[in-house]
Amino acid sequence: MKLSAIVLTRNEERNIENCLVGLSWADELLVVDSGSTDRTVALAEKCGARVLVHPFMDFASQRNFAMSQAKGDWALFIDADERVTSELAEEISTLLKGSAPLCVCAIPRHNYFFDKRLRFGDAQEDAPVRLFPKLLVTWTQPVHEIIATDLPVRKLKNPLIHHSTRDLAHYQQKVCDYVPLELETMKAKGARPCLMKAIFLPLAKFFQLYFFKLGILDGIAGLQYAILSTYYTFLKHWLYFKQGSLK
Repeated sequence: MKLSAIVLTRNEERNIENCLVGLSWADELLVVDSGSTDRTVALAEKCGARVLVHPFMDFASQRNFAMSQAKGDWALFIDADERVTSELAEEISTLLKGSAPLCVCAIPRHNYFFDKRLRFGDAQEDAPVRLFPKLLVTWTQPVHEIIATDLPVRKLKNPLIHHSTRDLAHYQQKVCDYVPLELETMKAKGARPCLMKAIFLPLAKFFQLYFFKLGILDGIAGLQYAILSTYYTFLKHWLYFKQGSLK
């Protein structure tokens, strides 16, 4: 089975080379860029990737476009801030030798937040589906996108390394990128604007992450993650309530 390793990018010059080096074993390196103004495209081409520039609508649409352009039978989606270890590469290569199983593969992630490894909170359950036969899967949902498929899920053993958030400025940029798409998703699902959600759901989020999911055991990084996740939850529900109250 031929494998296309796919990376979506926009202004990822600090990440793209290290990301693609870990994918050099794939049959195809495909980068779909949504209008970088830095050296992302040039660096990706230097690493041997085929680069396509495609306007960004939302994450699911961008991933579906990338799959339509990939030449391999299977697709492996990796974010620019993720790294494939040699152990994970070997596990995937072994899986795809000969007649690959009909399944989609969830890959566990080791998440680094402000350069500190998170082991509790959301990190305990983090294993997104990223590897699958491309013709049997569709991406849905504008942000925090998920796949739609009838295939069973198989969880791989070796993890991705995910450098999710470098610092506060990086987190703020991600909020600016994601929250508008969150509002679209909430609207599409028919969610009702509600002030109480903006008040109580953020508090529930903090207690869930920090106490019930033991984020407290991650030290200062666990506290930072819980606080910023609480802020993110408040912001999206507050803005959605404001949008609804203006109509």
